[in-house]
Amino acid sequence: MQSARPAAASYVLIDAENVDWAVSNIVGRKPEPQDRVQFDRLVAFCDTYFPKPVRCVVVLNARGEQLPDAMIGFVRALKSAGCEVALLHGRPDQKVVDLGILKLLENIRTQRPQAAVGLASHDGADFAEALKPLLEEKRQVAVLGLREYVSQKFRELTPLGLKVVDLELNARVFQRPLPRLLPVNVDEFDPTLFI
Repeated sequence: MQSARPAAASYVLIDAENVDWAVSNIVGRKPEPQDRVQFDRLVAFCDTYFPKPVRCVVVLNARGEQLPDAMIGFVRALKSAGCEVALLHGRPDQKVVDLGILKLLENIRTQRPQAAVGLASHDGADFAEALKPLLEEKRQVAVLGLREYVSQKFRELTPLGLKVVDLELNARVFQRPLPRLLPVNVDEFDPTLFI
């Protein structure tokens, strides 16, 4: 069924739990607010990186038919940052966020020809196969994440045109630097960091 909404030129689908997982691994604890993605910065980056208009959609597992009180503030913050929020729930055995993102990707593929796609997730096992047809159609497709956690399944799609965009180094969506152990290309090396 075709949506009555005006089409966006680009769709950025955000698996916030997955991105938070990668940040947790880097900082070695539950992230503090300064460690987390600043969604207003992410929306602003996507507006410059992808063809406009851009629609950023955060897919969340509400874990039931009623939104938990603990999530209300987060959802409001996402909306005020310019994100749309898909609140989903399902059976305990379902990967609710992954299923929602897969449905969105398929609908974009079939209902929004030529639309660019961004996916903020490191989870290539669940999403790489869904991105492949978009790349074969020669669409602009990018994975946004922390490059050391980006799945090898995604990296295997770079010859087809998949771009890997680092959330910290390229999109600059964090308030403070993350303590990453990340090799830097010597051509990009800034020696003043060590002086």
